[in-house]
Amino acid sequence: MYSPKIREDLIPKVYRAAKGAKVAMTKWVNRVIEEALPRDAEPTDQETNEKDFRKEKRNHERYGT
Repeated sequence: MYSPKIREDLIPKVYRAAKGAKVAMTKWVNRVIEEALPRDAEPTDQETNEKDFRKEKRNHERYGT
């Protein structure tokens, strides 16, 4: 599977954003990408990812994690 590389100059910004959100960088990046993708992309995967995203969001709101 293709794994794109994040530009070096973006790494510190992603790190700070994820740290501020109190989530792992990979979770933060996945969330940003999910929000940027068109809503009609891969409906079954999208539904699963939205469910996971809502769960993570609830946990973050409850526990700050």
